[in-house]
Amino acid sequence: MNNVESLSPSAQQTQGHNADGQTRADYVGYLIGDVSRMIRTVYDRRVEPLGLTRAQWRVMTRLNRLESCTQTELATELEIEKPTLGKLIERLEAKGWVERRADKSDARSKRLFLTAAAHPLLDEMTVLADGVIEGVFAGIGTDEAARLRETLSRIKGNLTDMLETDMAPDTSPGGETRS
Repeated sequence: MNNVESLSPSAQQTQGHNADGQTRADYVGYLIGDVSRMIRTVYDRRVEPLGLTRAQWRVMTRLNRLESCTQTELATELEIEKPTLGKLIERLEAKGWVERRADKSDARSKRLFLTAAAHPLLDEMTVLADGVIEGVFAGIGTDEAARLRETLSRIKGNLTDMLETDMAPDTSPGGETRS
């Protein structure tokens, strides 16, 4: 029996643990991850008849926001390797939804664009996404949904700050960068 299990339920709550021995932070992190995964799974099932995999719809929706980006920029945004993205782009090109065009300022580089054929597909994807979100928030009041969005936005801001702090060079008290 671990130390948390040996505590009474009220003592566990005082120390931030639930009956399963998880801390509040562990539980919230798990819950957010689980909800996110489940939303993606529901959406995956709804876009499957359109001939899209999760990886493909992620590329298309991000490319819709970053029209005319390079493959490197898109790979960075999606947090995937360039060769992996290259294969996805090839499949989307074969379906007529994405095209690569020469970069006018750099002959070695290609820019990515959605084709005219992709826009009706994106419209359908948006309708399906709206339906998923409508289902996600079924039975949840407007005020409660707004509070959730506000809280998650603050959490995201906190995490952004933490990531920026973690990426900052480590400096000693004298201002010298340590390696």
